Amino acid sequence: MFVQSQNSAGQISHQQLRPGHTACQTDISSWADTQNSVKKVLEHLVYLGKATGDIFLNDAVAKKFLEFHRDITEECGAEEKQHSWAVIEKEEEIVMYGPYYPNYSKGIHSEDIIIQQTEELLESEEFSQQWKVYVFTMNSPCLARNTEPCMINLVQKAHAWWTAYGVKTHIGFVRCWGFRGTKETLFRDIDYGHVDCINQTGNHGDYVEAAKNRTNLNPLCENLRFAVKHLLTCADLSFPLMTTVQEQDWNSYFKKMHSIFECKPEGEKKVFAQKLDAAIEAARALLSAKSRSFDKHLEGGKAFPLHSTFAPQVSEALQDEMTLTFQHCWREMVQDKYADFLRGKLTEQFNQCAVQLFIKDIVKFTDRYLHIGRIKFSKEHMAAFEAE
Repeated sequence: MFVQSQNSAGQISHQQLRPGHTACQTDISSWADTQNSVKKVLEHLVYLGKATGDIFLNDAVAKKFLEFHRDITEECGAEEKQHSWAVIEKEEEIVMYGPYYPNYSKGIHSEDIIIQQTEELLESEEFSQQWKVYVFTMNSPCLARNTEPCMINLVQKAHAWWTAYGVKTHIGFVRCWGFRGTKETLFRDIDYGHVDCINQTGNHGDYVEAAKNRTNLNPLCENLRFAVKHLLTCADLSFPLMTTVQEQDWNSYFKKMHSIFECKPEGEKKVFAQKLDAAIEAARALLSAKSRSFDKHLEGGKAFPLHSTFAPQVSEALQDEMTLTFQHCWREMVQDKYADFLRGKLTEQFNQCAVQLFIKDIVKFTDRYLHIGRIKFSKEHMAAFEAE
């Protein structure tokens, strides 16, 4: 193919490049193989025990992004969901365009629109090496997709824009999306049974044997087990229940309690069922919004005086059965939400590691024309972004 480049006299010349000619193109091609890339990132995460440390934009570039972000927010309002906008900074003019939003039903990502708009603007103007392109995206560009991933596409476009127009591209993001973001499937099979086995064993062999002795528990591979083990020993694992348990989930955990009254006459059964529903609803007050440890959440269920709702209408034996069943249901709920929390933490670490490793792989080849990194926002901004 032919690309335009600028010579020392400021004139346009043409030179022929072979596909895959640059070292960067060769290096990022390995990331197009999602399966192997996921494996590489997991191995890297396991080897280091955590993500390698954040990759932030330098202060000068970050300051530009924050100024542009303020202008966009004043004009269009604040937004925490995925969106992208961009700026072409000329010597005496700034062109801002966006924000653009993804249309996933049509397979369109917000970065696709940014790329198209940027190319149209660059092609319509006389270029200058003093121009800069700033691309903001709430989530880092994706590394996996049915078509060309946004991250790879943007790196290639940045090289093309540098070669053709002499402009440097800066890409800033807030959250690390990795390959599939919150839909990452790598950790989806990890449940509390795996966590319990990992806690009770010291090495992978013992863990596999313990898992095989449990019903419906397929052992995790060694790297996944190690990632879970490291998280369990090195991270703050306090979590809130109130933000994770939806009403439908809550009710489903306590369905089995109704079976206690199956042997009662129909009239009594109806009365008991109504009282039980009221008691279970009252127990929702135990769902603290505060972050607590797994054990503290379990203790909360033990403290609920379920027997006071029914005494003296039911026998002491039945009260004991109700209490034990309630505590069993409560434990199952806490275990499930704990496992869900751990999967979320693992996904967050993995996504961060994926983005960091990708940037580390390409930075030595792209430094002249591309700068990618996270943007440091205020704590208030980051709290809002992370809540989303």
